Amino acid sequence: MPDEIIKSIAGGGLIRATAMMSTAIVDEAARRHQTTPVATVALGRALTGALLLAATQQKSGRLTMRVLGDGPLGAIVIDAGTDGDVRGYVQFPDTEVPVNEHGTFDVGTSVGRGMLHVTYAFDYGTSYTSTVELASGEIGGDLTRFLAVSEQVPSAVMLGVYIEPDGSVGVAGGLIVSLMPGAGDEIAERLENSIASVATFTEMWRGGMNLEAILNEVLGGFAVEILERSADIAFRCRCSRERILGAMQTLPQEELQTMIREDHGAEVTCHFCADKYKFSEPDLEELLTISA
Repeated sequence: MPDEIIKSIAGGGLIRATAMMSTAIVDEAARRHQTTPVATVALGRALTGALLLAATQQKSGRLTMRVLGDGPLGAIVIDAGTDGDVRGYVQFPDTEVPVNEHGTFDVGTSVGRGMLHVTYAFDYGTSYTSTVELASGEIGGDLTRFLAVSEQVPSAVMLGVYIEPDGSVGVAGGLIVSLMPGAGDEIAERLENSIASVATFTEMWRGGMNLEAILNEVLGGFAVEILERSADIAFRCRCSRERILGAMQTLPQEELQTMIREDHGAEVTCHFCADKYKFSEPDLEELLTISA
């Protein structure tokens, strides 16, 4: 099943819901960064959540989400575009932690306590950053708190990543449900009760529901109207050899000379996608000439 994102409204337009399958995206990230299962779950939730958040924006642009906890996973950094591309990494992808008493990966402990920062950079207009304290480190609850505190939009965020026994990504996805102004207490209570009664995202998917069925389940009793469907979402990085060379051009000449003299070249790894770029001595000598 290809990755897909669905935008919808319900309750006569008083509820907005965006749902996404992100299995291929999370699997690609796990493959590139060689993450352990708990790191895959944490990174996968963050990738899914950031892309969902980007999809709810009315303006085109990008957002950067930084989950900065004091747990063993370290920082999780995601860059997502409203055009459907996303990339990201976890600082310590080889983190191993035992499962908790429920037999699931303890993402909250692995992320730890800290802050969630979200920076919006729209194509037209100024960028701005909103910051909230992490609520649990589980990512979904943290984004729910972020939307309520920073965006002042009552919302529920469900994120899920299921790891198969062989360590592969079985399913990943999530959704954001938000109340629009004027929804009122009755709709809010009905929606809250519906969300509280459903299974987790991955349980619903593994139980045979597709993305549209999951939306209808979560929004139980409300008529759902699909506004837009798109399969143009993917793990895509914007790095390139030319961009890396441009960044290296800003290095001090002494540093470039040291690379030539001691390393006879350089190798640069992109944090976001783990692609490696190699530069020879002549490449670095040319940079010295340009920056001179």
